[in-house]
Amino acid sequence: MAEKGELTSIEQSEIMNALISYGRSLKPDEVNEKFKQIRLGTRHLLEQTEKSLDSALDSVHEFHKMLESVVVKEKSLPDGATVGDDADTIKFIDSLKKDAYNFSQAEKLIGISRQTIKKHAESGSYSLKVTKIAKTDYITKENLIVYYRDYFKKDGFGF
Repeated sequence: MAEKGELTSIEQSEIMNALISYGRSLKPDEVNEKFKQIRLGTRHLLEQTEKSLDSALDSVHEFHKMLESVVVKEKSLPDGATVGDDADTIKFIDSLKKDAYNFSQAEKLIGISRQTIKKHAESGSYSLKVTKIAKTDYITKENLIVYYRDYFKKDGFGF
């Protein structure tokens, strides 16, 4: 209705019936004044609607500009990083050159002892999961990033 800028004949008929019904409930000397008030109220309502449309349009444009900047930033980040990551997390993610790491390698990358990492893997703490490759436990790059964020309470957020 609002997008087309017109009422259907059924909607027009319903409005007319409502106005006629309302008008018939008034005293004869009140009809002109009350309908004048409705006409002025309708104009005021349309003005307020126009202001609301302008404000909503500005807000939507602002949102799309912000979203564009997020997308540009997201594309410039290393694989596995997201817009909400801080500089330390991005630096950590950037340092990951392999697809999987054993506990000793993870210790050197993260700065947490090998034993602590192994304990977290066994208990599933901080979302740490291991993958067995030829009888050796490895942590995938993706899971190492999740573990790093969880352990150091660094909340990245993706889109």
